Amino acid sequence: MLLPLLFVLLMMVMRSVRQVNQWQVGLRFTLGKYTGRMEPGISIVLPVLQQMVLIDTRIRNRDLPAQMVITRDNVTAMIDAVVYYKVVDPEKATLNVENYETAVRDRAKVVLRDIAGETTLDDLLQHRDEVAAKVRLAVEQFVAQWGLHVELIALQDIQLPQMMQEVIAKKAIAERERQFVIIKSQADVESAKNFAEAARILTESPGAMELRRLEALQTLTGSGVSKVIFDLARPTEVHPAAMAAAMMDDRTNVRVEPTLNAEGRPQTSREEMTAQSESMRRGGR
Repeated sequence: MLLPLLFVLLMMVMRSVRQVNQWQVGLRFTLGKYTGRMEPGISIVLPVLQQMVLIDTRIRNRDLPAQMVITRDNVTAMIDAVVYYKVVDPEKATLNVENYETAVRDRAKVVLRDIAGETTLDDLLQHRDEVAAKVRLAVEQFVAQWGLHVELIALQDIQLPQMMQEVIAKKAIAERERQFVIIKSQADVESAKNFAEAARILTESPGAMELRRLEALQTLTGSGVSKVIFDLARPTEVHPAAMAAAMMDDRTNVRVEPTLNAEGRPQTSREEMTAQSESMRRGGR
């Protein structure tokens, strides 16, 4: 008779010893009434008279099923999101709402649909993080009464109808073409500035201009041309020997002898044209 009684007492003692983990908070209820919180560690709960409810205080994540929304510019989209939250007030989460997990998920769906309806499609696609932050703030303000804190709401995927995807693709192509035109125009302007600067330098430096003329003349004589006429605005102030050396091409061995004027300098194009005209008049006679 004594042995069964001892066994019953032992079982009651074993059931009265409860463990609360570090990430949990225990709530004690005595005869159905909340009577206190039990912190992590070993706690005693009187069998039959008391009950303990364990609340996990770690961050949880819950997927929000993809739902259809209509943006402010009347575009239909499917949005898939996830909400991260945690319990910060175990008493409120237990006493004020029956199932806080379902409640926070449903509230996030409603708020997401409402805010998406106030946002244009471009803002929804380009400023996804800002939209998610607005949703998080609105949900946070509502679920605070349940002892919950929303850490983050992330918009994982935004699916658009095929027609809208094609429109967005064409818009992106047009934007790239516009950027190309702008860059090319800027390059043309820069090139024109460089040419203008080079022309200014050559104009202000006679020696540089003469060098460019000699380089051009040497290039033409090297191509097999036996005679080249330069229509220059002013005489070329170069010694005849230097001009002859510049017009000599080592590869073709073609030498263009300059025509000398009365002063012993190479004739200019105007002098040569005048001489040719005079020769033609004499021949006509």
